[in-house]
Amino acid sequence: MNKTMKKAHILITLFLVGLGFSCTDESKYPVPFDLINNSNAGILKIIATNSVLLTTEVATSKYETTFEANDRERGKLFDHVDLFVSFQDLTDNGLGEDKAEKLLTTYTQADFTDDPITGLPRITMTHTMTDLMTFMGVNLADIIDGKDQFTFRQAMVFPDGKTYTNSNVNTAIAATGGVYKSPFANVVTVNKCPSELGGTVHYVTVVTASGNPGSFPITPCLPQVEGDTEFTKVGHGQWAIGDSTFGQYDCVWSDTDADGTVWNDFCDELTVTGSDKYGLVYSFTIVTNDGTTLVIDWENDYGDAGTSSLTRTGGWPTGLIFL
Repeated sequence: MNKTMKKAHILITLFLVGLGFSCTDESKYPVPFDLINNSNAGILKIIATNSVLLTTEVATSKYETTFEANDRERGKLFDHVDLFVSFQDLTDNGLGEDKAEKLLTTYTQADFTDDPITGLPRITMTHTMTDLMTFMGVNLADIIDGKDQFTFRQAMVFPDGKTYTNSNVNTAIAATGGVYKSPFANVVTVNKCPSELGGTVHYVTVVTASGNPGSFPITPCLPQVEGDTEFTKVGHGQWAIGDSTFGQYDCVWSDTDADGTVWNDFCDELTVTGSDKYGLVYSFTIVTNDGTTLVIDWENDYGDAGTSSLTRTGGWPTGLIFL
């Protein structure tokens, strides 16, 4: 794989800004833990999430996310992880109100279990929707229209009192498509509609731009590129996109897929969260959608862009729209 300018820039960012963090595969990290400046640094990597907050299925809905801890002593140095929750009322129905952040629970080192493969401590944090509503003082009538959000924030605390959370983590560490996947916060939207956008998605992409056309032109991509990617369910109405460039990273950069971006489906209204392995953010616009082929324009904030025609078994809801 070529060492592109894009990768070099991100690697420098990791070195200069991301000092103090490691990952499960420490060979991928540019600075060994024994050489970092802050010996107490740590990450809380998202391994899996199965959070569903559905107003029509309150009894079975829950927040559920699995994390893997790491620090200079391979996850043995941190003292505990605090889990906070807040509630944001985003519906204009005259009901409900924002609820300030509260400490939901504290997980000690002893609550974690070493993974047999990585050897690093892991934990699955699970809280039912019923318990969350009671804890935050939220009634079903307040959220019945959906769109409201629960935000779960993790704070990794060390014996000397130093704390790592979403307010002091940089993009390279927080990027959900990167190696570290440690944003220290999860936003779960309350939903009221079913969602099915997953599975194998076939794409035909006309690449229209490269973020560095002088060194990496789009010529290898012409007239179009074609392939398959996966839309993977990571929560109710949340679909992780296997390659947000739909082939452009491969043909322009000779790079692996741009994973990490998530489409959030609320009753056919789509929002985008997450970023790829370089911390790049994507925007999408629907050009046409006949229920069989979804044609979208996409771009990232590095300057890559294209138009992709997407098909999947079962087709697409015709009412889809990106907000």
